[in-house]
Amino acid sequence: MNQPETQSLESEAGFRALFEYATVGILVISSEGNIELANPTIEKIFGYSTGELIGKPIEILIPESFRKKHVHHRTGYFERPVARPMGYGLNLFARRKDGVEFPVEISLGSYELDNEKLAVAFITDITVRAASEEKYRNLFENSLVAMFITDLATQNVIDVNEIGAQLFGYESKEDFLKNFKPSVHFVYANEREQTWQALRDKGGEKVTREQEMKRLDGTHFWCKIFVKINHEKSTAQTVALDITEIKRAHEELETAVQERTLELTESLSREKELSEMKSRFVSIASHEFRTPLAAIMTSLALIESYGKEGNEEKRKKHADRIKASVNNLVGILNDFLSVDKLEQGKVEIMTEVFDIHLFSVDIIEEVKGLLKQGQRISFEHQGKKQLLLDRKIIKNILLNLLSNAIKYSGEHKEIRLSIEANTNSVSIKVVDEGIGIPEEEQHQMFDKFFRAKNTDTIQGTGLGLSIVKKYVELLDGSINFYSIHNVGTTFTVKIPINNEL
Repeated sequence: MNQPETQSLESEAGFRALFEYATVGILVISSEGNIELANPTIEKIFGYSTGELIGKPIEILIPESFRKKHVHHRTGYFERPVARPMGYGLNLFARRKDGVEFPVEISLGSYELDNEKLAVAFITDITVRAASEEKYRNLFENSLVAMFITDLATQNVIDVNEIGAQLFGYESKEDFLKNFKPSVHFVYANEREQTWQALRDKGGEKVTREQEMKRLDGTHFWCKIFVKINHEKSTAQTVALDITEIKRAHEELETAVQERTLELTESLSREKELSEMKSRFVSIASHEFRTPLAAIMTSLALIESYGKEGNEEKRKKHADRIKASVNNLVGILNDFLSVDKLEQGKVEIMTEVFDIHLFSVDIIEEVKGLLKQGQRISFEHQGKKQLLLDRKIIKNILLNLLSNAIKYSGEHKEIRLSIEANTNSVSIKVVDEGIGIPEEEQHQMFDKFFRAKNTDTIQGTGLGLSIVKKYVELLDGSINFYSIHNVGTTFTVKIPINNEL
């Protein structure tokens, strides 16, 4: 046997083995439309016994509905397979011997033998695949979450379910596929590219992201997306969940936690301040109360010794000392009570109409008992007199500022009070010629319990100016001061006036 004959036999043996043992069904069809060859897989797929299909017309494998469409040509079901190149694929339906129809995938080719053109059909039963695809399609269309299919080559959305169309504000999936433009719906233009980049970085593994998006009407919403590439179909499958309400709930929870944390922090701070206040109160009380109480006891003892006639002036002098000491004690207690009420928000604004000029004159008379030898208070008023303000708060402000000016000024010094009221506000200015405030300590002047280093020999709680500032702020006003050490201090309070008058 020569070499060409050997190769021919080997080639024929190879084809026969491929034909007999192939897992795909193979048919060889004549130009007349009759089955020339059918491998065992074809016979098994269609339910025929060995050799039973040979010589039969191809129509016996074609459902009745398809035969009627192609009466012109017996091979019409195969779209004239002899004219198609090998590999041309069709998804069609076939018919078994028992009449059951089922889906098949057909690849067609042709070759010529002894001047006769033959068609070759490679047929695969895709019943399982079709069922799977139908199941997926039902899941896709009827899902309660938004689903999208994107073409990898163009990055265009090629399919969407109704929920997905509604999520972005479209009337239907057809409307979505026709009009969807990513630039309209992405709040941040680079987010879409970031998603694709994340997919590329992970080699097509699923990517999960949270993104803020826009609907057609411009309203914003948050969605969580899950994207995975289907390499077989060159598509990306996306599932999107509207998490706007979840996001809002989380934000509300975070806000609530922050507010509660702030409340607890403020509560702890308040407790700490109260504890410090109690400690300072004990310290101040032990110091500040001791002096006036000692003066009271001494004066009482002396008054008893001045019981005889002719000592009335001495008795009066010590009685005045007792009154001054008692007033001092009352002032200290009032300072602590005022701080406590202000910090707990228990001070309410009660406005009334009163004459600010006459009111100021009364306040000056009230503090005259505190004046040192040779001290005097001058008063000047300009503008409106009848004002609608909280009389009690204004009184506390004036008493504190005037008593401080008296306390920290020396003998024979002048304290000047000036009030100017116009349509919008009232300005109160208290000027003294006292010891002043060291420049390096001026930033602490309104702190509770703060006393400048040059006040060590002067009694006080360090609460007066802190109280004044809180009263002023309660009236939506402002307080400022200008001070030069050993020259004097000017305090200016400005309070808005209620224009209901």
